[in-house]
Amino acid sequence: MRAACLKGGRISIETLPDPQPRQGQILVRPLFNGICGSDLSLRKQMAAAEVAETDLPIIVPGHEFSAEVLDVLKTVETDLKPGDIITALPFTHDHDGPQTIGISPGHQGGLATLSCVDAVRAFKVPEGVAPDLAALTEPLAVGLHASRLANRNEGPNLVIGCGPVGLAVILSLKLDGRGPIIAADFSAERRSVAEAVGADIVIDPAKESAFTQWARTDFSPAAMSPLLAREFHGLPHGANIFECTGVPGLINDVINSAMPHSHIVVAGVCPHQETITPLEAIVRELTLEFSFAYRPEEFEEALARFVQHGELASRLITSRRPLAETEAAFDALARHPSEIKVLIEPGA
Repeated sequence: MRAACLKGGRISIETLPDPQPRQGQILVRPLFNGICGSDLSLRKQMAAAEVAETDLPIIVPGHEFSAEVLDVLKTVETDLKPGDIITALPFTHDHDGPQTIGISPGHQGGLATLSCVDAVRAFKVPEGVAPDLAALTEPLAVGLHASRLANRNEGPNLVIGCGPVGLAVILSLKLDGRGPIIAADFSAERRSVAEAVGADIVIDPAKESAFTQWARTDFSPAAMSPLLAREFHGLPHGANIFECTGVPGLINDVINSAMPHSHIVVAGVCPHQETITPLEAIVRELTLEFSFAYRPEEFEEALARFVQHGELASRLITSRRPLAETEAAFDALARHPSEIKVLIEPGA
């Protein structure tokens, strides 16, 4: 098979032995694969490790993809059959425990002409849903899960960062009827997409603070503490704030700027250390929660949403490229904010 191979900080297209399905897996042909922020983070970390190590593993990235089923062994219990178009949770198990397809060495992802996924974690794509849209299921499930974690307050909602995760959060909030939604991003292109998929107010942080927009949502923040009120009736309400960038230092900035009683959900990839001042959160009774991936039922729900809302979701796709341009696609996504979701077509 042909595959995009990540070793250190470099990506090259190579010919590798065809993968062999493990117990409970099916062989598939990836159709479209989205490049994720965690893929960029992995390349950056491997580039740093390359300086100190020479024996680095080769990883075939890609954990958000649609595929055609090629082979199902008779020992695999599933209703799927060759020719079905599927997408799948990119998780599996081996003797070392849970693994991520497309990130863990030895579990090749969707940036290849062949891959293997667990049959029990594969979902047939509904009729009428294009394979490129189906490749967005994984990131939309990430946003769906993060949005549902924010359950302390009805709103308003502030989404910081309008990359794929932030836009997926906005779309989920919109489809769940949870507003108003404020979205903040330095990129004009990303702000435009945020507005298209459901944001009510879009903010350029270079010009104004997203944390001073509450009056525009007809919402009045509660007192900092019930002790400051003459009478206290029930739980005070704050905002739902989603940190979707992973930018160093931003979690502390959000804590220092959030209105009292806000529920902060961190959904951006943060592989670095962060420093916060707990007292800032204590005196305003903030909730700080971290979001990881999704539940299988949320993944399935995200896939089902394409049937009625595929046109909205398609706004996240900014370019499609053949496998040979994988490294250039990684570079473009890392350097150009106008790129949001780049899809690689391994068979092209």
